[in-house]
Amino acid sequence: MTKTDKENLQNKKLTIPMIISCLATCESVISKNAYLEKKWSNYYVCANQSASAEYKIKRLEWMNYRAKLRELLLQVYSMKEIIQKTKSCTDKATQKEVKEVIEIIENDFVLL
Repeated sequence: MTKTDKENLQNKKLTIPMIISCLATCESVISKNAYLEKKWSNYYVCANQSASAEYKIKRLEWMNYRAKLRELLLQVYSMKEIIQKTKSCTDKATQKEVKEVIEIIENDFVLL
């Protein structure tokens, strides 16, 4: 994120490029956790608990974040455009910044 994006984030103002960079981060976290979930699905910590359970929980959490971010962008773009912009995004946000954006969305924000 740029310096102006960080300032906007502190003022609870969201921009479309900021949301797209957060979506790009969500996609990478989701795919990483899906891979690890599949990799560890046949290993068991206890008799009933798979070693992949924590990866599934994290993947589902980030899928929820992605849904909230996409919901904001659907007011402006179609789903196809959102996916294209997310894939072409080179400036990803950090996971901490994504969580801050989600917290702002859940409370009160202004979309610029």
